[in-house]
Amino acid sequence: MKQIIVMIAMIILGIAIAGAVGSFEESAGIISENAAEQIETINSDWQD
Repeated sequence: MKQIIVMIAMIILGIAIAGAVGSFEESAGIISENAAEQIETINSDWQD
């Protein structure tokens, strides 16, 4: 019986972690886009 409870708890934990990673993916995409834009701006200012 304990093994079933542990298995269910691990499945719930896995679903929670997957949800957290999924929401972080969106933030990481925004951060990388902003960083790329700043690098392009710095690069173009330096070349001028």
